Amino acid sequence: AFWFAVVAAIAAVVYVRSAASPTEEPKNGPLKITFITAGAGEYWDAAVRGAEDAAEQQGITLNVVKLKSPESVEEQMQALSVASMSNANGVAISPIDPERVTPLITQIASIKPVVTYDSDASKSARHGYIGTSNFSAGLVAGTLVKTAIPEGGKIAVFMANETKENLIERQGGLRTRIAESPDPAESPVDPRYTIVGFYPDGGDDEVCKAKLAEVLEEHPDLACVVTLNSRQGPVVLDALQELKNSGQVKMIAFDTSDKILQAIEEGRVFAAVAQDAYKYGYEAVKMVSYLCRGEEEFLPVVGRGAIHISVEPIRQVEMPESLGPGPYARYACFLLAVGLAVLGVSVKAADPRLGRLVNLRTDRFPFTPPTSVEEWNQRSAEVRRQVLVAAGLWPMPE
Repeated sequence: AFWFAVVAAIAAVVYVRSAASPTEEPKNGPLKITFITAGAGEYWDAAVRGAEDAAEQQGITLNVVKLKSPESVEEQMQALSVASMSNANGVAISPIDPERVTPLITQIASIKPVVTYDSDASKSARHGYIGTSNFSAGLVAGTLVKTAIPEGGKIAVFMANETKENLIERQGGLRTRIAESPDPAESPVDPRYTIVGFYPDGGDDEVCKAKLAEVLEEHPDLACVVTLNSRQGPVVLDALQELKNSGQVKMIAFDTSDKILQAIEEGRVFAAVAQDAYKYGYEAVKMVSYLCRGEEEFLPVVGRGAIHISVEPIRQVEMPESLGPGPYARYACFLLAVGLAVLGVSVKAADPRLGRLVNLRTDRFPFTPPTSVEEWNQRSAEVRRQVLVAAGLWPMPE
């Protein structure tokens, strides 16, 4: 019975890979890839830009499905169903509810490549995952909380839902770091900190604001607010301002919209955990295209392939003094989070004043804000190339 089970398992894996293997048409003609987001806003716009750039570079026809209703599982499942019946050669998706979407992903993966990004559906037969270790990201957020309120206090955590794997993992990392005791011999947990609750809003900004108001009324001594989604950061920031609690309650955000970066510079947000949404979209489309074209050196093991892109905390004290608001804030993010683990290589910053650069030549990069989109793109491309060179993944120039 044991050997029968082993043979059956191997046969199943072979079947899934062979069923999703490319035909001659994708190798010779333009690929068609469907790219499905989990919402709208700056974060997803960045992911779409990355996907579009990868598609343009490789001559791919990209169909972007950006959800109109944030965190709408029904809308996302409808988009995935349409993709399964379309002539798309492959699909990239950020699953909102992995438990509900797993059967459909597994079904589609038997006939065409499916890659998840940003958040995973690890129990499905998806061919690969592009994203960060969200548990580690939660640990980073927990460290920032303890730095923001070193004396301890009450913490409220706001999130879109309780189903996405990335949010579940971030919760786990945050809980773990907050509970870590400075003196395990005296106490197994840190008694200074209390998480008063995790508050999902279902993607509704007004619900998020209302829950924040309720929490502040119930806990007037609230010390810190953590937002686990990119969308919630600006919403909570505005709500704190309206409730006249801005600056009194420390705030830790996920992702770096212009508004959050501006607030960090002004001291209204203590810190943010930066992710590279552009890279998620870019690498997701690349992985799907490799799978479709059968480029074996790039093919992940079914259900196991992953490119992990690390996160970087951004704080006011780490931002160059010469940078101002608007595009300057964006450039601060560029300096501090550039190349976020290109193909797994983590780079801290491209500013030699911070003294945290590893193996990357800084003499090629002028440290003045770019004056055009073209200059921005040129610098970004050169930084990525230099990171690859430093990692031994790119031939050194002649």
